[in-house]
Amino acid sequence: MRRFTLFSGVRAARMSRSHSVRLCLEILEDRLVPTIAPTSGAADVAVPLVEVVPTSTATPNGSSGQPAGFSPQQISQAYGFNQISFDNGAIKGNGSGQTIAIIDAYNQPDIAGDLQTFDSQYGLQAPPSFTVVNENGGSSLPVANQSWGLEISLDVEWAHAMAPGANILLVEANSDSYADLMTAVNYARNQPGVSVVSMSWGSSEWSGESSYNSYFTTPAGHQGVTFVASSGDNGTVEYPSTSPNVLAVGGTQLTTDTSGDYLSEVAWSGSGGGISTEELEPSYQQGVATQTGGYRGVPDVAYNASSNSPYAVYDTTGYDGWIEVYGTSAGAPQWAALVAIADQGRALDGEDTLDGGSQTLPAIYQLPQSDFHDITSGSNGTYSAGPGYDLVTGRGSPIANLVVAGLVGEGASYTPPWVASAPTASSSTVTGTTTNLSVLGGDDYNTGALTYTWSVLSEPSGVTAPTFSANGTNAAQHTTVTFHDAGSYTFQVTITNIYGLSATSDVSVTVDQTLSGISLTPASGSVYNNGTLTFSATAVDQFGHAMSAQPGWSWSLGGAGSLLGNGQYTAPASGSGTATIYVSGDGLTQTATVTFTADPSSTSSDPGQTWSSWMQLLDSWMSQLSQLESLWQILTASWPGHGTTG
Repeated sequence: MRRFTLFSGVRAARMSRSHSVRLCLEILEDRLVPTIAPTSGAADVAVPLVEVVPTSTATPNGSSGQPAGFSPQQISQAYGFNQISFDNGAIKGNGSGQTIAIIDAYNQPDIAGDLQTFDSQYGLQAPPSFTVVNENGGSSLPVANQSWGLEISLDVEWAHAMAPGANILLVEANSDSYADLMTAVNYARNQPGVSVVSMSWGSSEWSGESSYNSYFTTPAGHQGVTFVASSGDNGTVEYPSTSPNVLAVGGTQLTTDTSGDYLSEVAWSGSGGGISTEELEPSYQQGVATQTGGYRGVPDVAYNASSNSPYAVYDTTGYDGWIEVYGTSAGAPQWAALVAIADQGRALDGEDTLDGGSQTLPAIYQLPQSDFHDITSGSNGTYSAGPGYDLVTGRGSPIANLVVAGLVGEGASYTPPWVASAPTASSSTVTGTTTNLSVLGGDDYNTGALTYTWSVLSEPSGVTAPTFSANGTNAAQHTTVTFHDAGSYTFQVTITNIYGLSATSDVSVTVDQTLSGISLTPASGSVYNNGTLTFSATAVDQFGHAMSAQPGWSWSLGGAGSLLGNGQYTAPASGSGTATIYVSGDGLTQTATVTFTADPSSTSSDPGQTWSSWMQLLDSWMSQLSQLESLWQILTASWPGHGTTG
């Protein structure tokens, strides 16, 4: 799928580009287009992947008396390129001894002169070597092309601006077909001295794209080569930035003061980013890029790309000289410059240049987040920036001096960290449930990036493992450990630096049982008159576990009944009520309650008492019968005809 946007300021653009546009629309996945955008001029002619911001709305970032758009000095200050040096400041970090290969299509016939003008404007020395060849290394260059010419101007001028000591090799493909561009990539990666390849072009993904991934690898017998590509300007994923062998650069909007001091940065709305549908997740992204569902996430990193924060570029092929441009195209050559500077530092240390797939990309994901400006706001329309890795800005934009320091050390022989202050416990004999552990590590590289990981080296059998309030971070040099059982424990701390090297040290803590309470069972009960109930007391520690040594108990009773020294309570013979059981030991007291009542079945269970009751009832009946007989005699005597005759 091809994308076209407005392109501004091309002389005779209507005349020269209309046929080319139709041809591009007929060609699908085997064509690439540059990813930059001019921001001046009036023409509104559609050409591949170029976006326009009217001059009246562009932010003039240049200093007074300079062309509009960011200057090299401002960007160098904002991202920290001007803070890079080697050998304790004796050698400037400028890419010296390295060669940056830039791959573009077609020809920019005025690039040598335009670069001279650019350098003169900003006080830059010419590159030690600037070579322009065709895709096979020959001197017969392709035909000129205005949009690709602007891409070439941006790539060459800004790669040189950030790494002015590096050689520049511009390889111009005969066309924007993959066949030609990959021929150019293949030529560049095989050239002696080339350590990084910049590619500011891309297209939508397609099935089978991975067949080109082998082009983005270091040739056998060659020094390490890193491949860098812009991620695109339409908020989606593009190849070759999705290749797992390529460092993908997304876009941001950078805000600085006039001196270039970094103020803020948000995700750029056009930043190419998302999840590849064709490339599987590389191992270096696992555990960091957690949103990708097993597929390659892009971008890896970010760089200024917004139309609100454009760059100054000088181009006289189709333009009148100074022009403001923007897009993720700007990030690829400048990240390539950063890698070249890192390779310079590695060469000074006697190390080989970085291999992109096995060193640069894994290192980018292993560096501490503090080496990057973490972009946490903004969106590309599909994904939003957030803390840590995200699918709009990757790990963030570079703090160049820190990223270079990390890349210089990649794969080199490093010294491990050391234990500057041995681990200690705030209390080595614990009578409660917690203690504080502290340790301090030393490091030759970045003590602020040391991680402290605590583990239990030994503990009593069968206990619940202690837990740590902080672990596996720099802050974990101080942690609170919480215990769940008494006993003897040994803790080990592992101190790890940014290169994965570590040192360990141990500290032992004894947790004593502390009498914390009495468990009295049952806590309450009931019994009938003359009945018994036995209470049991257990001393428990701070964890609620039985003390290994039980104290002698003192029992006492509040209320009716009696209590033996073994906790056996006997209820009184009659009546009902409540009694309180007290048990004391080692200064602690616990209570329980017991309720006593008469047994409702006790009146029918005593035969003697039952017979007496029946006899009393019978006597009552007989007395009443005698009274009835006397009454009957009186009544019958008084009735006529029923009395006694004389």
